[in-house]
Amino acid sequence: MIKYFNIIQALSRTALANPNEAILHQIQRLKDSLEKDGHNKEAKSLDGLLLSSKYSMDMSPSKIQKSFVITRGESLTVKTPTPVDKETSTPLAEIFFPLDMPPEIPLLDDNIQLAIQSIVNEWMKFDQLSEINAMPASSCLIYGAPGTGKTHLAKWIAKQIGLPVVLARLEGLMSSFLGTTSRNIGNLFAFANRYNCVLLLDEFDAIAKLRNDPQEVGEVKRVVNTLLQSLDSRHEKGFTIGVTNHESLLDPAIWRRFDIQIEIPKPSPEVMVHLLGKFLKPLEFQENEIKFLAWCLEGASGADAKILSKWFKRAFVLEKENSIVDVMRQFALLNSGRVNIHKRNIMLHSDEDFIAMLLNDKIYSFKQKDIASLFGITPSSLSKQLSKYKDSEKN
Repeated sequence: MIKYFNIIQALSRTALANPNEAILHQIQRLKDSLEKDGHNKEAKSLDGLLLSSKYSMDMSPSKIQKSFVITRGESLTVKTPTPVDKETSTPLAEIFFPLDMPPEIPLLDDNIQLAIQSIVNEWMKFDQLSEINAMPASSCLIYGAPGTGKTHLAKWIAKQIGLPVVLARLEGLMSSFLGTTSRNIGNLFAFANRYNCVLLLDEFDAIAKLRNDPQEVGEVKRVVNTLLQSLDSRHEKGFTIGVTNHESLLDPAIWRRFDIQIEIPKPSPEVMVHLLGKFLKPLEFQENEIKFLAWCLEGASGADAKILSKWFKRAFVLEKENSIVDVMRQFALLNSGRVNIHKRNIMLHSDEDFIAMLLNDKIYSFKQKDIASLFGITPSSLSKQLSKYKDSEKN
């Protein structure tokens, strides 16, 4: 069974997307059996999925008994006018309602999912926490490389809390008019503080630059101070999420304003396999084929996985006769920034080097028969090819 645990885990994840008590019970039984047989790593993985699913089942707006964001403000509706830049009349924010937000948490490593669920769980335990003067976290900074699902995650958290999102891309608040940027920030926070909402500050580094950066003019320094004061004023009025790709640009004082800071890494090999399996649907691929594509995308983001999946869907229609290796080589040739440079050079160089590199990989543990099918040859032909390659290496 452990041999096929990746498949079992994928089935469990799919079933828990729409869980009921029967599904939870059976996966709990499976987890207990794995634990009993000493497969602790696999049991822990299922335990993480179960905990995440139970939180999602328990979490609904009706189950949050009280909260300072829910009880103190007005309700947003589709007719609520958003604040605008007075110089250009450009809206300062967009409003997203829970029905418009993603129903599933992004695919992340289990330990990160558990940490994120703990944020949501704080709101479920609001009464107990307030009784001991330990109020739930009111702000969260999500950072990491582009394409890792940070904004998706922020919207998902808001959906779990049961509140609409006021999304402001801070680049859009910047103005060339003296004093206008600070005024835009003030108007945005005044709007968010008036209503029951989650304030989502995207592209957060656009304004939150280091105040001691010699490149920045005095106006930007004043803007950062306005942002700091606005974050302070919102602390007990609502939940705020900041999202950035460039955390190193953030002023240290900005970091201190966020109760929680979450780094979203690029997908692990296991997560990348799940992402590709999801994005490639409705096309059907063998397990070894998806592992191969995940191997090719080492160090890439979830967004890169989605782009590769669309590439293969087009190839399925336009170039059916090409093997999976041929299509991957085309992708590597025309998407050099999305493929590890060393792997890209090997896969574009020769079949022999490519095959040898796959066989020597310690993470995915490719077998000769799997590699043979990828290259469209028989296992015996692959063995002969490898023998010639080894002989040539000796000479």
